[in-house]
Amino acid sequence: MIDRTHPVSVTLKERFLLTKAGSTKQTHHISLDISGASLSFKSGDSLGIYPQNDPLLVQHLITAMHASGEEIILDPKSGVPLSLRQFLSFKANLSRLTSPFLKLFYEHEKEHDKKNKLQHLLQQENRALLTQYLSMHDPLDLLSEYRETNAPLQELCAQFSPLLPRFYSVASSQLAYPDEVHLTVALFTYNHAGEQRYGVASHFLCHLAEVGTTEIPVYAQTSHVFHLPENKDASIIMIGPGTGVAPFRAFMQDRMLTGSKGRNWLFFGERNRQTDYFYQDYWEDLAAKGQLRLDLAFSRDQDHKVYVQQRMHENAKDLWSWLQEGSYIYVCGDAHKMAKDVDAMLQQIAIEQGSMTKDSAKTHIKSLRTQRRYLLDVY
Repeated sequence: MIDRTHPVSVTLKERFLLTKAGSTKQTHHISLDISGASLSFKSGDSLGIYPQNDPLLVQHLITAMHASGEEIILDPKSGVPLSLRQFLSFKANLSRLTSPFLKLFYEHEKEHDKKNKLQHLLQQENRALLTQYLSMHDPLDLLSEYRETNAPLQELCAQFSPLLPRFYSVASSQLAYPDEVHLTVALFTYNHAGEQRYGVASHFLCHLAEVGTTEIPVYAQTSHVFHLPENKDASIIMIGPGTGVAPFRAFMQDRMLTGSKGRNWLFFGERNRQTDYFYQDYWEDLAAKGQLRLDLAFSRDQDHKVYVQQRMHENAKDLWSWLQEGSYIYVCGDAHKMAKDVDAMLQQIAIEQGSMTKDSAKTHIKSLRTQRRYLLDVY
């Protein structure tokens, strides 16, 4: 059985940029070869991926530990013996610094001033200071600052949090691509102490993994609700800005292959049409054939920002009509702002088009969730 504790190794089949020259971001289409992997999934599911840490960062840590990387340590979680390099590459979260690290360094620090600094951070009354320190530093920072602290290697490795799987919405239907699984991956970058760093999984998939050779441990994470309606003739409204569009590519592939007669409506948004219109040819081909209604919001193509919720409002009458006729509505993408803005817009449309009060509109939209006609895959 393939699951979180028993992933299957697959390889990269194809990788190409979805963003074009001049884009302010990098988003890749990733195709993984799952032939012979016995991996099954449905459109709407996610793929759990165990990434590999950046070898450059791993080497910096090994050097800071005054080690060669060949030392054998026991994986703190499984007890399996691994080389230090293997452990840091595949098992450890290298970005998360925790207070047990500081406690270990305090126990083994010999220099008076440095020991006092650690003691100060660890005092109960300085919790706010400790939280700030931990949020601004990582294990490499600590090892670099306390380079003479002689903490035992096994104890040091035991302080690392485990490297957890990352999840990506499946961007292909298994009916259309039985031997592949597609992902839409945005490269995450951030600045740390004046250095550009990368998100672990996106860097691994977009830069480090080599086509046909690098082993990528994966498993399917089943969604219990974010699937197409059982009634193939039901209409669907899909709201997926950015990489949130991924599952809707899978949805449409499924619907085209199963002869669904239900109407399909996609709201997609990104920064610029010329550089960030993911899967443009596919959507426009479906629209040209009358198989997809398509509304686009490119926020930076005009002086004022335009987002998917504005396009929803512009089409409020039709959107309300679709919902009244039993349409399902799906939202995928950013949970912090986009999903909340979309929910607020749905309530506003219910007020304006359904002549509802604020409270009744809120109750109505909530009831769509209860009926499992309003489904979210947000992160």
